Amino acid sequence: MKDEKKKWKSFAVSSTDIPSVHEFVEKPLEAGLWCLYVSKQGFSIDYLTYENLENILREFLDIPITAKQIKKAFARAGKKIIKNGKGDGYKISNPGEGYLRSLKKDEPLNVVYINPDKPRTATKTLEGLIKSISKDTLLICDPYYGLKTLEVLELFAKHHKEIKFLTAKVGGGEKSTTLNLAVSDFKKEYNKKVEIKLFSGNDLHDRYVIAKDRFFIIGNGIKDLGSKESLIVAVEDRYGKGIRKTLTEVFSKRWVGATTL
Repeated sequence: MKDEKKKWKSFAVSSTDIPSVHEFVEKPLEAGLWCLYVSKQGFSIDYLTYENLENILREFLDIPITAKQIKKAFARAGKKIIKNGKGDGYKISNPGEGYLRSLKKDEPLNVVYINPDKPRTATKTLEGLIKSISKDTLLICDPYYGLKTLEVLELFAKHHKEIKFLTAKVGGGEKSTTLNLAVSDFKKEYNKKVEIKLFSGNDLHDRYVIAKDRFFIIGNGIKDLGSKESLIVAVEDRYGKGIRKTLTEVFSKRWVGATTL
């Protein structure tokens, strides 16, 4: 069970010819097709039932899509799926595979819009991006921090090995006593995975996340995601490798001179 879960999670971030399943957190049809595709290609299992699909999505991939939602979505799948003539379940058809591959964006830039009127969707969108990054050390820079920042860092910590968060000051008029208590509680639980440092210089302005093969530019502060309109721009190495290396060097220099929060 544990090995199977690990393998499904690996496919969720390593598949190159189809999108990551985390792009389909609100799309039962595409999420179901993704599971059928990976089951066929990665596990040599053609047919899956609605219950199988729900279990994979909810238990293995942490995506809250139910069997009922998949059944309703598959009712309009047309020739994208094939019903098992000898029992229960469905498999993905050649047209279904083609449809899934057509959703793969072969672009070095990926722009995500965060709608301030949909804070829960904003959080899910951000978590989907976080899950799509290969597990590794992440470098995060944001001049201001607050209570919401800790929630987002918690999401990062759930899916990655190590988080280094560089910031400068409290933002948004939040009370320092309340925030300091929250930071203390956060460190007790995540101190082994997340390190927070304060930079005292005046040149910390941009907001970004650096991974091993891409970086993300965030329009508004992490603490404001979901409450303010924002864009998140993901830049892959094939387009911005030099920029990522420069950002990493600058981050590292500032990190050395910063003080632990």
